[in-house]
Amino acid sequence: MTCAIDVSRVNFRYDEFRIEDVSLQLHVGEQKAVVGQNGSGKTTLFKLIVGLLEPGSGEIFVYDRRVTRDILWEIRQDIGFLFQNPDDQLFAPTVWEDVAFGPTNLGLSQEEVAKRVDWALETVKMSDFIDRPVNEMSHGQAKRVALAGIIAMRPSILILDEPFAGLDFDMVSSMVDIVKELRQEGLSILYTTHNRFFLENWAESVAVMDQGRVIFDGAVSEALSTQSVVDRMGDWAGLRRRMAKARAYG
Repeated sequence: MTCAIDVSRVNFRYDEFRIEDVSLQLHVGEQKAVVGQNGSGKTTLFKLIVGLLEPGSGEIFVYDRRVTRDILWEIRQDIGFLFQNPDDQLFAPTVWEDVAFGPTNLGLSQEEVAKRVDWALETVKMSDFIDRPVNEMSHGQAKRVALAGIIAMRPSILILDEPFAGLDFDMVSSMVDIVKELRQEGLSILYTTHNRFFLENWAESVAVMDQGRVIFDGAVSEALSTQSVVDRMGDWAGLRRRMAKARAYG
């Protein structure tokens, strides 16, 4: 099976924090979760994959191309990275300008940029906010606009760092629907979560990180039968009941 992302024996150190001998693969069309306690290295791993950090040793490949400084622009056209905090991602004066930034820098025509911005904002249900200043939105609204800015670039891989963190239930449900719609276009998705619900219902495979190492990488069913994996999940029973109720009335 073709790999969208292939991380091979990567090591990274910053002060006392370490990523050690980490390997994992995201296959084309796959949806994979990365789980682990805070500080286990999930976000650091994602930043290494997209080239925001450089490994001390080991290799990372995106579609068989080794991630190096000289091809970062090319790599980042294939990968859309959603930060956990949208404030780290939004910077333009208005929603339209922020979502248009990426497509504009691809050198697309004004007509194509406008088309992509309209599509992206409609996909995340934020079309009515097109002229809104980015600093006048709720956390959930900002997260959806940040996602719109990513998908407007038309990446084939999405990396989502805690995509549901800080969202209320209605916003979580909306984000779930958005990502499901994007999956229908064949995107490969790598995401972090602390919640067993999003592991059990979303992922096709899971990598478990602990103290900078991958201690498990395999099928979700096997992971959920392993107590050391379950211990790293958040309390999910209440959310599962609410999601089931929403489906029943949907």
